[in-house]
Amino acid sequence: MDIAALNSTKVLRWNVLRWMCFCFGSLSAIFSAFNLTVNNFYTLGYLEICFSLYCLYTFIRLGKQALQVWQSIVMCALITLIVVFGTYIATPKNGVFIWSFALPILYYLLLGKYPGVILSASLLSLQSIILFEKSPLLPFTTFNLSLNLSLTYISIWAVSHIFEVSRAHSSKRLKNLALLDPLTGAGNRLSMSHYFEVELQDKSQLFLFLLDLDFFKQVNDKYGHDVGDKVLVEIAALLRVTLAKGYVFRVGGEEFALLSSFKNADDAFAAAEKLRSIVETTNIDIDGKVINLTISIGVTEYKNGQTLLEFVNLADKELYKAKRLGRNKVYG
Repeated sequence: MDIAALNSTKVLRWNVLRWMCFCFGSLSAIFSAFNLTVNNFYTLGYLEICFSLYCLYTFIRLGKQALQVWQSIVMCALITLIVVFGTYIATPKNGVFIWSFALPILYYLLLGKYPGVILSASLLSLQSIILFEKSPLLPFTTFNLSLNLSLTYISIWAVSHIFEVSRAHSSKRLKNLALLDPLTGAGNRLSMSHYFEVELQDKSQLFLFLLDLDFFKQVNDKYGHDVGDKVLVEIAALLRVTLAKGYVFRVGGEEFALLSSFKNADDAFAAAEKLRSIVETTNIDIDGKVINLTISIGVTEYKNGQTLLEFVNLADKELYKAKRLGRNKVYG
């Protein structure tokens, strides 16, 4: 699987923002000419020219690099400013306020659920104050028209909210299915690659523990695979609790990888030894059957420029030493 496909939300927002820049930039250029030559709204016209240039700049920039959060924030802020200011200086019959109906969709698509709620509510309040303070109030003298406009905005807001909540939930579920081991809940190999290559920005002082449950086949042979699976679940939970600041991945049948940062190699080896000792002294009770296991651990420190495969291979060599020299040991 392509790791980039896991960042579906970021890809969606990149596409939305880029093509919003194209559409709104083009429309803003047209409106600026109209406002400068016909309506004589000079401030609004010059503001729209600046916005159009910003859209062009952002469209080109997004074609060369990944989306930055501030770009979405600035886009929403500028469009809101133009729509609110246009509503303020124009009469209702100009229809500038109608653009407000499109903004909740933009807020949710670019910024997500919570900013969408706050910004949509703020825009509704602000635009209502501006419109109802205007004199004359036409076309808002008709109660039915005012009610329909308000309910239309609220309906669009509600649909945008429901869509974003559903989309985020589905994205999270799909990501979990792709990244989590279904038995133990630990990360899988893809999750490890994603964390190492995408999420982990600072790899300095990063250590990898590669560990294997000693003679685990004997547990499956003696008690059955159902019991063996439950033991793996307990071991994964024990590793997560013991290595509170690290990340646990199941990379094989009874093999786990742990990624964590430590101040130095001594601290890393002390943590690995603590893991080994805790597993050795823990009696795992599965349906009345008390099972005791030991683990062998290979430890290695990340060197600048290493790929994940190189990093894992070095830890695997240390794990092999631990197993070859008697098991229930830490080597690195």
